[in-house]
Amino acid sequence: MARHIFLTGDLQVGKSTIISKVLAETELSLGGFKTVGSNYKENGESDIIIYPADKSPDEGYTAAHRKIRGKEVFPEIFDTRGTEFLSKPAELIIMDELGFMESDAKIFQSKVLETLNCDISVLGVVRNMRTPFLDKVRENKNVDVIFVTKENREDIFKDVLKKIRALEQ
Repeated sequence: MARHIFLTGDLQVGKSTIISKVLAETELSLGGFKTVGSNYKENGESDIIIYPADKSPDEGYTAAHRKIRGKEVFPEIFDTRGTEFLSKPAELIIMDELGFMESDAKIFQSKVLETLNCDISVLGVVRNMRTPFLDKVRENKNVDVIFVTKENREDIFKDVLKKIRALEQ
């Protein structure tokens, strides 16, 4: 069974940057997804876009809208598009990132958990918070969770890159 690597840690510590740097060094075909903030407005509102890991955010879908107070989440986008992105045949699956927005996306949650029991390796980010879904991801016997800090992020990058390069052999 493949081992999966999930990075966790404080906000803005460099978890997604590590993944981007690792992906720049590999030629493995990618499946899965990434998320990114987009369409920032002066009042602090913005969108969260989910898009295929091997594409640009321009090819993604709005999964949530950050409001001045709170978020409006669109679980149907995770259940349809997120599941579609996870179903793409690939040598490496990216899940950047899993968090609380998926709490009502039960089809997506099932696909994530199913993927963690497959032979294709996963590289992802899991938010440093407790939810029943995120706890299941962290507790999966195939998952290694690595806590990233500003002090260790360069070493973590090197370790993760070494493990991903081993998949190319």
